[in-house]
Parts: sequence; structure tokens; C-alpha cells
Amino acid sequence: MNWLNKHPIAHRGLHYDDIHENTKESFQAAIKQNYAIECDVVLTKDHEVAVFHDENLKRLCQINTNISDITMNELRKQKIYNSNCNIISLDEMLHVVSESVPIIIEIKGDYTPFIEERIQEIIRSYKGPIALKSFSLKSLNWIIEFLPFVFKGLVVDEHTNNSEIIFDIDLDFISCDINYVDSDLIIKARKNGLSIITWTIDNAEKKDKANLFADNIIFEKITP
Repeated sequence: MNWLNKHPIAHRGLHYDDIHENTKESFQAAIKQNYAIECDVVLTKDHEVAVFHDENLKRLCQINTNISDITMNELRKQKIYNSNCNIISLDEMLHVVSESVPIIIEIKGDYTPFIEERIQEIIRSYKGPIALKSFSLKSLNWIIEFLPFVFKGLVVDEHTNNSEIIFDIDLDFISCDINYVDSDLIIKARKNGLSIITWTIDNAEKKDKANLFADNIIFEKITP
């Protein structure tokens, strides 16, 4: 069993009530419970890596602005749902986590590869366990070439990357939608030695299914 399978993974950190997703507070809450952390990253206007799921601020900050049109310093000033939680950069997140629990980073957006290059710079001196994952095959191929010693995974669901191509890529794990985790393809991948991490586990029924077909879960709203 590798480190990816040892700790349940908190989806966008451990968020609830006034602690919001992908924030310093959600990561601190996950660390307190000794959960691994899954987070999302996007590229800012000034080519910094922001820890944020969406490519637009509308859902979480009620501002119809794309992340790619705003700098990291401008992002830090935004409050999520008018709370005390704000948006942080990937290097700030690594400082918060400080090698205490594993981190799984999902690269969002279209392949550039500016974000991959900046991530490479940021994680170069970080000694804690880190994995990178993406829906993008181009992004994964870049990671395989330039970050060969980092754990890497492909995100798979019933509409995307759901073909035998997964066996032609040098992957360490598959991050699979719970609705597709019992498919013949994913069962075969697990038998072939790929770790299967399934998302998003937010109720008892999904947790029971995950226990049958996956090696680890990305969870929220439940006790794993």
C-alpha cells in the first residue's frame, strides 16, 4: 500500500459551516483530523497558482470575473461568501500543510503548460507527499516527462478518459467518479495494480460502494 491509500482524502479540504472549500481554514481542519487533502488549482493573470476550483469567481465570491483576468494579490483580497476565508496560493498552502499530511492537487483548466511549469517550481523544494492529477491527457504527459518522480493520476468519469488508453499511460493512480468506479474498465485497472481513488463520497451508500471497488476515497459531509 502506498501513501495515497493510507489516509482518507478531504475533498477541497475539510469544509463545513463557515469553513469554506480550498481555504487555509479547510486545510487546517483536515490536518487536525489527520486526513489527506485534495485541492484544485488554477492559473492567475500573473501566472501564479491559486488554490481554487472554479475558473470564475461568481459561485464563491459573487463576482463575475475569471481567475485568468485577475492577479494573485487581487485574489487574496476576495472573501468567500463574505466569510473570513480568502483565496490562497499553492505556495501558501504548502506552508500551511508543512508536510504534515499528503496533498493531491488537481490541475484545472485547459493545458497551457504554464500552470504545470509554475507548479514544478513551487513543489521543487517541498519534502512532503504530493500527487498531481488532471482530466487533461496533455497535462499528464507533461507531468510524466518533467516530474517523473511525482505521483500522478488521471481523472476519469463516465464521459471522459473512459477507455483502454489508461493502460498506455505511466500512471500511479486513477481518480474515478463513484458512479463509474464499478465499471469493467476500472475493475480491470485495479486488478492491473493501479490505485483507484474515488470521488465524491458524501453519503453512506457511496461509502459502501467505494469500499468494494476503490482503494481510497475523496470525501465530504461524512465521517470517512
